[in-house]
Amino acid sequence: MEGRGRRDVIIILILLIIIALVIISWISGLWSCDINKKVLTNKEKLTIADYINSVSVLVQYSNKLSINFFTTLNKYKDLTSKEVDTSLNQLIEESKILEENSKEINPPQYFEIAQGYLNLVFDIRKKAYEEFKPALFNVLNDLDYEKSIKQMSESFINMYMSDKIYLYFQEELKNSGERLDISNLTIIDSKILENDSFLSENFVASMVADFKSVTNLQERRGVAVISQSINFNPKIVNERDNYLIIQKGSQINISINIENQGNVSEQEVPVKLTYKIQGIEKSEKFEQKIGLINPSEQITVTFLNLKAYPGKKCEIIIEAGPVENEILLTNNKVQYNFIMES
Repeated sequence: MEGRGRRDVIIILILLIIIALVIISWISGLWSCDINKKVLTNKEKLTIADYINSVSVLVQYSNKLSINFFTTLNKYKDLTSKEVDTSLNQLIEESKILEENSKEINPPQYFEIAQGYLNLVFDIRKKAYEEFKPALFNVLNDLDYEKSIKQMSESFINMYMSDKIYLYFQEELKNSGERLDISNLTIIDSKILENDSFLSENFVASMVADFKSVTNLQERRGVAVISQSINFNPKIVNERDNYLIIQKGSQINISINIENQGNVSEQEVPVKLTYKIQGIEKSEKFEQKIGLINPSEQITVTFLNLKAYPGKKCEIIIEAGPVENEILLTNNKVQYNFIMES
């Protein structure tokens, strides 16, 4: 009940701010009634068009930041704590740049009120991103849990408030145009809060509990050999008694995909191939290294010029890694039996 009461107080505060903005718009409308018959020069029209274009660029970027923010939240299961930290830091820096760029825009005459709304929108959005990150990491580390949940909720409320103020910016922009006898002066929409569920502290607390239950916010490492991606040259033409039958040739090339199934980029990953031939005691060994493989990425490794032994039963074992601190090792190695046609 305490959380609901706090939320109601914040929403009432938002409504009061919006009412104040409406009053300001109404007063500015009275103030500008005497310009209804103003005839704009071509230069003035071009100035207004440039203003709309400049603002549109900032708004599009603000929308993109919101998408990146909620993408980070939705992908937390695939990210390390460091990656989440890096992503949120970048969002904060870019939101600061947006706010600064907004303040540097010099609005045309009679668009000052609309520009004031816009500056407020970007200021509140910057504040939302700045306050969210420390609150998130506090609750993940069990520091000031209840206070941090409230801070995260307030970040989402700030996003909601910025969306509402942006609507008044759009309306004031249109009204400013009409006062100058410019009809249908519009600009792109901007709504950065993904959905209104984030306005509930209970929803936010549930989201954080889900975050805390996922161990892979910590570093997870591992590579795997993708067995079904195997490719022989000469190609496979049949299969008999657990042996792949490949066409006759003088040499054999084998390629296979290696996948990074962790959430950390890996470097210098060893990939080994062991080649055993019926009747030959000593096996042949080959090794390559993958310079860099990113999380969820698959890279094809090819072993060239293996000697052909037509008619003999052969076996290859391909092994990737293991990488440092890898736990699951059952998918690091695969074996294939094959016979080349005589």
